[in-house]
Amino acid sequence: MNVLCGTKQQAVDAARRLFSDRGYLGVSMSEIASRLGITKAALYYHFSGKREIYQSVLEEALTDLRGLLDADDGETSPSERLGHMVRSYLEFGIHERNLINALVVKLPPSDDSLREFVCSAWKEILDPFTRVLDEVLASSRLSAPLDSTLMATMLTAMMDGFILRNSLLGSGFDPDRVSREIVASLGLGTA
Repeated sequence: MNVLCGTKQQAVDAARRLFSDRGYLGVSMSEIASRLGITKAALYYHFSGKREIYQSVLEEALTDLRGLLDADDGETSPSERLGHMVRSYLEFGIHERNLINALVVKLPPSDDSLREFVCSAWKEILDPFTRVLDEVLASSRLSAPLDSTLMATMLTAMMDGFILRNSLLGSGFDPDRVSREIVASLGLGTA
């Protein structure tokens, strides 16, 4: 994890709140500077631009998310670990709604390097789901073999749909209930 100090970390923290509330396209360097009580020039002293701040915010957020996905809170079976991961992802998405949206739909159209970063980060998020799905599928009695990477992609798409709906429509949901139903709908557990 890239550890920042002082004003630079404060800028990332302030920007994270702003980006989470309004997404990348809804935040300006002036707003970040204003939130910090510094000039825009002072902010540019620490960052080359909004894209660099945003990438720092995403790096921190994704590190937090990976930590949640890797955390084992005592579940013993692969299905229980999968349920924990789904619930953790949903809870993170509720809290960081527009950061998750950014990974799905709201990237600046002309920034290829940011898109490459997000695609790479997305793969890092899929990997723990793929690993646990490999375990779940190995212990299941399914009649046909399934592709765990495809299942992980479908799983994250389902979760992103709930997060996006919650963010855009303001409709809340219970992460515990939804996580159980998502896992059950994939035939990997019970609702």
